[in-house]
Amino acid sequence: MIPGIDREVSTETLPLTCGICAVVVTFNRRELLRECLASLLVQTRVPDHIAVIDNHSTDGTLEMLRSEFENLETGPGITILPLGENRGGAGGFAAGFDWAHNNGFDWIWVMDDDIEMMPGTLEMLLSYREVSEFIQCRRKTRDSELILDSLWDVSAGSAAHPHSRVMHENGRRPWLSVQWGNFEGALIHRSVVDQIGLPDERFFIGGDDSTYGLEASFHTNVIYVKEYGVQRKLELPVRRSRLGHYLMLRNRFLIRQHLVKLGFSVHPVVFWASQMVSLGWVVKSVVRDAGEGRKMLMIGAVLQGIWDGARGRFGRPGFLRA
Repeated sequence: MIPGIDREVSTETLPLTCGICAVVVTFNRRELLRECLASLLVQTRVPDHIAVIDNHSTDGTLEMLRSEFENLETGPGITILPLGENRGGAGGFAAGFDWAHNNGFDWIWVMDDDIEMMPGTLEMLLSYREVSEFIQCRRKTRDSELILDSLWDVSAGSAAHPHSRVMHENGRRPWLSVQWGNFEGALIHRSVVDQIGLPDERFFIGGDDSTYGLEASFHTNVIYVKEYGVQRKLELPVRRSRLGHYLMLRNRFLIRQHLVKLGFSVHPVVFWASQMVSLGWVVKSVVRDAGEGRKMLMIGAVLQGIWDGARGRFGRPGFLRA
């Protein structure tokens, strides 16, 4: 039994070596989740099982899942795993990885609820299984291609973001070896979990997938293939929320912990200089864009993020408990 999962929901053990489990993490986005699940059911190679991790949604998500997906007459089995609290995307993925791995699945196909898989995505990802045990494909929104996050600036504990076309056009292979993970459609073999464990749920949101990919790259080729397979339904936000500003500053301290654990030298002067540059950028954007009633709230959030990160206070942000 995974801590925090509703005991009324069945989590019976499935037979070992039962193929591919899609793990979908959701929170209060019922309609998007419905579209995401529908895209999984029409794959040219349908996953063998789907586990939906619900982060304590209050919008009728569980009722929709139980009435529309829990007892399908054909297709993959679907298991609903309600968490007793909102543990964020990182906590949801940790619970999903744990459940799929414990139930013997060979591959874990991970995603958020706001993405839609193109019909041949899983079949395409599987075609690279002899190359990698951590396979990712190109992503886009309705209007644009998403940035390929693949390079680390280890000295500052952050990442560089080259445009994906630059890297793909400069290579001859149909895939790129990277040191970055993204949980929007990655297909991950159970051996990766055997080697490095579960994603770090202390991130709450953001950073858990990137550091997981970095650590996995020491055990397998972590790759991005050139083909598109993932459509994100929501655009990247132009203006960050209070939570987004807070986590951007705080989670860098946790990223630094992971880098140090892996043996990298993260120079404290460079790290703090990078944090101060980010702080300056955030304050400038808040002053420019936030309404008068929110300016101090947002600036307080980023300062709290730095304070909590420096003291090692990770997990669910305190202001969300109110």
